[in-house]
Amino acid sequence: MNLSVNLSNDEIQQLRLVTAASDDAEAVSKAAREYLRLVRLRELKSVSGKVEYDNNWEQLEATEIEHTDFPV
Repeated sequence: MNLSVNLSNDEIQQLRLVTAASDDAEAVSKAAREYLRLVRLRELKSVSGKVEYDNNWEQLEATEIEHTDFPV
């Protein structure tokens, strides 16, 4: 896919520096991927402490061991 992006020479140089990319396209691609990763991390952090779960890992582990053929 081709995409045109308008960035200044300074912005491109900064992107190449921080991404250690060998060319402009690679720098922009790495920066975009990193931005998406950070957005996902922020979304994950925003639900921190808001997710309710049952603290029954011991029961689940016992059930799993009971139903497996793997020797313990």
